[in-house]
Amino acid sequence: MAFPEQSDPDSNAESPYTPYVDPNEGFAAGSILGRIGDAFKFTAVIMVMLVAMWFVSKKLKGVTWEEVKQGFESLPLIHVVGALILTAINYLILTGYDWIAIHFMRKRLSFRKMMAGAIVGYASGNVLGWLFGGNLARYRMYSKWGFSTLEVIGLVSILSVTFWLGLFLLSGIAFIALPIHLPPSVEEHFKIESKLFGDIQLSHQMFGYIFLGCVFAYLGACLLIRNPIRVKGMSISLPPFKLSAMQLVVSALDFLLATTTLYVLLPPDIVGPDKINFSTVLIAYLTAQIAAVLTHVPGGYGLLEGILLAFLEGSGTDRTASIIAAVIMFRIIYYLVPFCIAGVLFVINEYSPSPTQADQADGI
Repeated sequence: MAFPEQSDPDSNAESPYTPYVDPNEGFAAGSILGRIGDAFKFTAVIMVMLVAMWFVSKKLKGVTWEEVKQGFESLPLIHVVGALILTAINYLILTGYDWIAIHFMRKRLSFRKMMAGAIVGYASGNVLGWLFGGNLARYRMYSKWGFSTLEVIGLVSILSVTFWLGLFLLSGIAFIALPIHLPPSVEEHFKIESKLFGDIQLSHQMFGYIFLGCVFAYLGACLLIRNPIRVKGMSISLPPFKLSAMQLVVSALDFLLATTTLYVLLPPDIVGPDKINFSTVLIAYLTAQIAAVLTHVPGGYGLLEGILLAFLEGSGTDRTASIIAAVIMFRIIYYLVPFCIAGVLFVINEYSPSPTQADQADGI
């Protein structure tokens, strides 16, 4: 992790981790390669979206809008209200991501601004994707609050690490200790055909131990490695053990609340210990998050729907229409409503007066 070197927040001196780059060196070649790389990334994202949507359309073959409406109608109003409350709590917890990053960087920022940055960053990232929305919105807001470009990069790096920590922790616990009911079509992907060793059946527990091993390795490194490591003009530091433990707690709570929001939006007739249980929904949601982040598909459109349908489909009862109804409600409550609020906060921040030079020196 490339984290900014911790420095005195009241100092106006040039940041010690700012690298020197010759602006003329390799400019033309870098520009051409950069444009080719950007075009390739954009094309790859579009292709992934098209494949995901094709898969969803295949799953929805034969499903009528009337069946989806029945899924809406079978959802009690108290569940919708509960989903709204859980979403509000979840976005409050999301502020912890930014608080951890700012605290580690020894910057000072009011809790009101941290909350606004978290809501705008995560809500726009959920709808527009982190590559096209979340990071750009957060950069715009934090740069106006006096953060340099490298400081914003450092902040986003810490946010990313916190995200993956909670995801690995919950995935490891779910695979090892929780009852997961996956359909045969998904279970087949745990098999590996090898000419040398024959067919190998991978277990859920194996993946769980790998995920938890990564988490414990990170915690151990934070506990034992205290001196920063310099690499190519950047200072690579690890947070204190207590702060890394907070990363785990905040991220795990984030994923648990988001999964619970999705779970309560599933119609009651398809959930339960012998039907769709919480741990299976948790694994499906975490898998969708991994796929969306790795592919940079904006909002995970098609990926969330496809993975949930693949993981939660039943062998005896047709759940497709009910699952799609739940996903639509989830996107409205967890994605669209916060995005509208984030838009208002972003506009207010844009038209609010910029901090003075003295305020920026104090890290306000």
